[in-house]
Amino acid sequence: MCEVESVARCWMMDFCFRSVCNSYRDTNREKFNQNMRLYEAIVDSETNLQDDQQRKRTVCCFLSRIMDGKNLEVRYDANARIAPLMSALTVWENLEDTVADAALYERIRRLLFIQCVGVCLEKGNVQLAAETLQWLEKETSLSEKLQRKLSTLVTKNDVYDQLLTSFSYSRLLDSVNTFLDTFLEKYPSDFLLKSAKKVVQAQQERAEGMDSEQELSEAASPSHTAATKVVQARQERAEGMESEQELSEAASQSHTAATKVVQARQERAVSPSHTVNSSTKNKAKVVSSELNLRPKKKLYSTKVVHPWKPETEKKSLRTLRRKSTLNVPRLSFKDHRKQETPQDMPDHPKYKSKRKWTYMEDRHLMAGVKRFGEGKWTKILEEFVFKDRTSVMLKDRWRTMKKHGMVS
Repeated sequence: MCEVESVARCWMMDFCFRSVCNSYRDTNREKFNQNMRLYEAIVDSETNLQDDQQRKRTVCCFLSRIMDGKNLEVRYDANARIAPLMSALTVWENLEDTVADAALYERIRRLLFIQCVGVCLEKGNVQLAAETLQWLEKETSLSEKLQRKLSTLVTKNDVYDQLLTSFSYSRLLDSVNTFLDTFLEKYPSDFLLKSAKKVVQAQQERAEGMDSEQELSEAASPSHTAATKVVQARQERAEGMESEQELSEAASQSHTAATKVVQARQERAVSPSHTVNSSTKNKAKVVSSELNLRPKKKLYSTKVVHPWKPETEKKSLRTLRRKSTLNVPRLSFKDHRKQETPQDMPDHPKYKSKRKWTYMEDRHLMAGVKRFGEGKWTKILEEFVFKDRTSVMLKDRWRTMKKHGMVS
């Protein structure tokens, strides 16, 4: 009995894992969180997970961190400095044996390196990007070439840099989907889904069978329906005959009324009063033809009052002289030069005040000298973050720190 229950629990875990993968593909965050909570509740109750279930659990951890990759406020580790993508990088290194394609593994790993820094710059947090780069240098096997590129990216603070556009976050999501497809081909985890599909098909076939039986039962008793149709046809025929009789009576009544109207018109035409009325109507028509019932629109007169003469249109010739826009007096500039007085002098100083060195800048300077040696000020300036500093400033600051015993 215990073995049967363990097999059933494995099926349940596989179903929840497949649901998590499907919701991740659909980028449905709400559904993804629901399926993750259900999967976590089942997996945490198991004490001894099999190897394939352990791999699936690791994949779910990786997917959840990728889903929250751009949310810098979410933390998956005890260390508050580790963002979701930084934690995803650690989980991805644990899946190295699971990924069959080595090129795909390296591509996703490189994308995670770049996006760990790129997401911080996209959110406008340059300081966090610099701290993330330092963490990558210490805790991961970041190549020196990629380290220099990321350091230059942090220094420039350019979100539209070619490195970020070529290795974008959308490309990271596409690469993770490719990995997920290959993983599901090896571990389908769809036994319960296939079984449920068969059950649904069987229920649909059963429902179609019941519908066909009902149609047969209705066809088995046609006599009752035929008798009902005959009665309805007779009733409709009787109603039609009554309507035809009513229509014929109405037509005869309208015919007699029309005959009476014609006779009345003929009698009116013969009477003398009609002749008088007709003569008055003709006179009215003649008068109305001579009058305009509506006023005409008053047009402009075509009469020429002042005829045009060529002599009147002649214009006198004028010589246009361009006026100068600048009226500069021809006097010596020396005599009319304004002498500056002490009151006209600006109050603010000519040069800006010096900005104090911060604690982080001193730390970066000491770390740079420790790595590259004293005198490599340009190299240190390129590798570390110094706001509005030059190599000469770095050299002067190091001399001051040595003078006051701030370095050992």
